Amino acid sequence: MLSLNKLSYISKAACIGAAVSAIAACSSAPSTPLAGVKSHTLSNAVIYQTSSKEYPVLSSFVYGQAISALPTRFANGDVVVMDVDETVLDNSTYQKERESAGLGYSSQSWAEWVKREEATLVPGVAAFIDEVVARNGKVALITNRNKALDSHTWNNLLAQGLPLTTSNTCVVGRTAEDKEAVGQEGMVNDKDLRRMQLTQGEIACSNTSKDATSTWAVPHTIIMQIGDNIEDVGGVTQESANVELLMPRVGTEIFILPNPMYGSW
Repeated sequence: MLSLNKLSYISKAACIGAAVSAIAACSSAPSTPLAGVKSHTLSNAVIYQTSSKEYPVLSSFVYGQAISALPTRFANGDVVVMDVDETVLDNSTYQKERESAGLGYSSQSWAEWVKREEATLVPGVAAFIDEVVARNGKVALITNRNKALDSHTWNNLLAQGLPLTTSNTCVVGRTAEDKEAVGQEGMVNDKDLRRMQLTQGEIACSNTSKDATSTWAVPHTIIMQIGDNIEDVGGVTQESANVELLMPRVGTEIFILPNPMYGSW
């Protein structure tokens, strides 16, 4: 007969053997799909921008109103000032990709996105720019993208089939000088310096043809400002903007597009 000590030893050995077999069985079974990027829930803001019917309706409506406010024919020197991101180019794919990976904005990832030149057009903007060009108008795209990325912005715009040329369109990104100018006389936000340079004929268009005299080296008159942020309007900040005072200009010379994804707010 086996002693109690031997029975206890055999019992422990059997338990250990069973555990090893179970581990081996688990290791040979197909693994669960844990590898790769984890999918995260998108914010309501990104879902609204990418999936709602309200967004394209509102954006197209704003641009329709802007077309109605355009002069029949632009006078020499008249120009429309527009922001780029979420005003001309739709970057919701970037926002969606970042949120899906559980990530937020970073300057590096943003620069990489801009260099991909894959942004699409904001609903309604193509018809608006077509009308501006048809009426002998000009567009100054004053963007807070880093000026070093302007060539990618220009390539992206041209790839979308817009009727843009170096004569009718000026692309000008932000530099350190634009930020440092804030607080100086007449400089309230970091686009005001470039707006002033535009009116004085000193705007530094990144896309200007180097083998021809620039049509931008003369003073211009800003007749309309379009953006998705209140600071796309000259002389105001998110904190200082007086909506009551701005409203008489909205719908004639100021047009603001919806953008729930990000802003100066």
